[in-house]
Amino acid sequence: MYLFDLHCDTLSRCIKKSEPIAFADGHLSLERGSRFERWGQVFAVFVPDNLRGADAADHANGAMEFYRCQRRLIKQVCRPVLAVENGNCLAGDLRRLDLFAERGVRLFALTWNGANELGHGAHCDPALGLTDFGKAAVKRMFKLGIIPDVSHLNEAGFWDVAELSKTHKKSFWATHSNCAALRPHPRNLEDDQLKAIFESGGLVGINLFVDFLGGSGTAHDVGLHLEHMIALGGADNVALGSDFDGCDIHPSLGGIEKLEYLDCDLERFGFSTAQRKKFFWTNASKGLANPPRI
Repeated sequence: MYLFDLHCDTLSRCIKKSEPIAFADGHLSLERGSRFERWGQVFAVFVPDNLRGADAADHANGAMEFYRCQRRLIKQVCRPVLAVENGNCLAGDLRRLDLFAERGVRLFALTWNGANELGHGAHCDPALGLTDFGKAAVKRMFKLGIIPDVSHLNEAGFWDVAELSKTHKKSFWATHSNCAALRPHPRNLEDDQLKAIFESGGLVGINLFVDFLGGSGTAHDVGLHLEHMIALGGADNVALGSDFDGCDIHPSLGGIEKLEYLDCDLERFGFSTAQRKKFFWTNASKGLANPPRI
């Protein structure tokens, strides 16, 4: 089986527990991921909302150093992609984006759930959009080949990014968000938002968090969200964004080794081999195929 996952918080978990990624005992480890014939994995550098300025920047730098020290081993097992989750780590300085690009960051979530110098997260007033600094940051990301990730952004901020995307003819993504039509939640996306991402050429990664899936949080619920996104025109724009090691996941899905069973369950749901391969591999692999030249 081929697998490409758009989001995990394994770096943060391993740093907290002082354990190597190779044999981590959470949702994901290199040892268990090595079962896949081909495996791509986005590793997120998460920065908590309560950090600001130099503290936020230092936190991100520490996580990236932890990743760098293990990168050679990681690359022996999978195709790693580095992401940043929370723009507070820019500490209000656009030049830090260039440094992140030089260190291989391909995806950048503008906010987490709260507010920062760029804008407002999903738990803020939905009418508050990006700041001027946030808009400048998105423009700079487009120039550097970094993809803006709106997964944690609020509604007004989302549409600010969508407008910038249209103006600059660049895609934007939501690496770990689900369908609000099926499970109303501030972190899930309405149909018009999903369509806007699809129309930009961007991807949406289905999150395995029980509370975002709704229902029992099982493979059946994953199938419902996948079916809904495909019906909206997203057959080539939907992927997996597991959120491993960052949320509560049903035991039947709670581990990278369980994804082979998810594939079987989605086949029983009625998804073709071709569509499942798009979901698990092709869409994300194509979207992250060419590293930017800076």
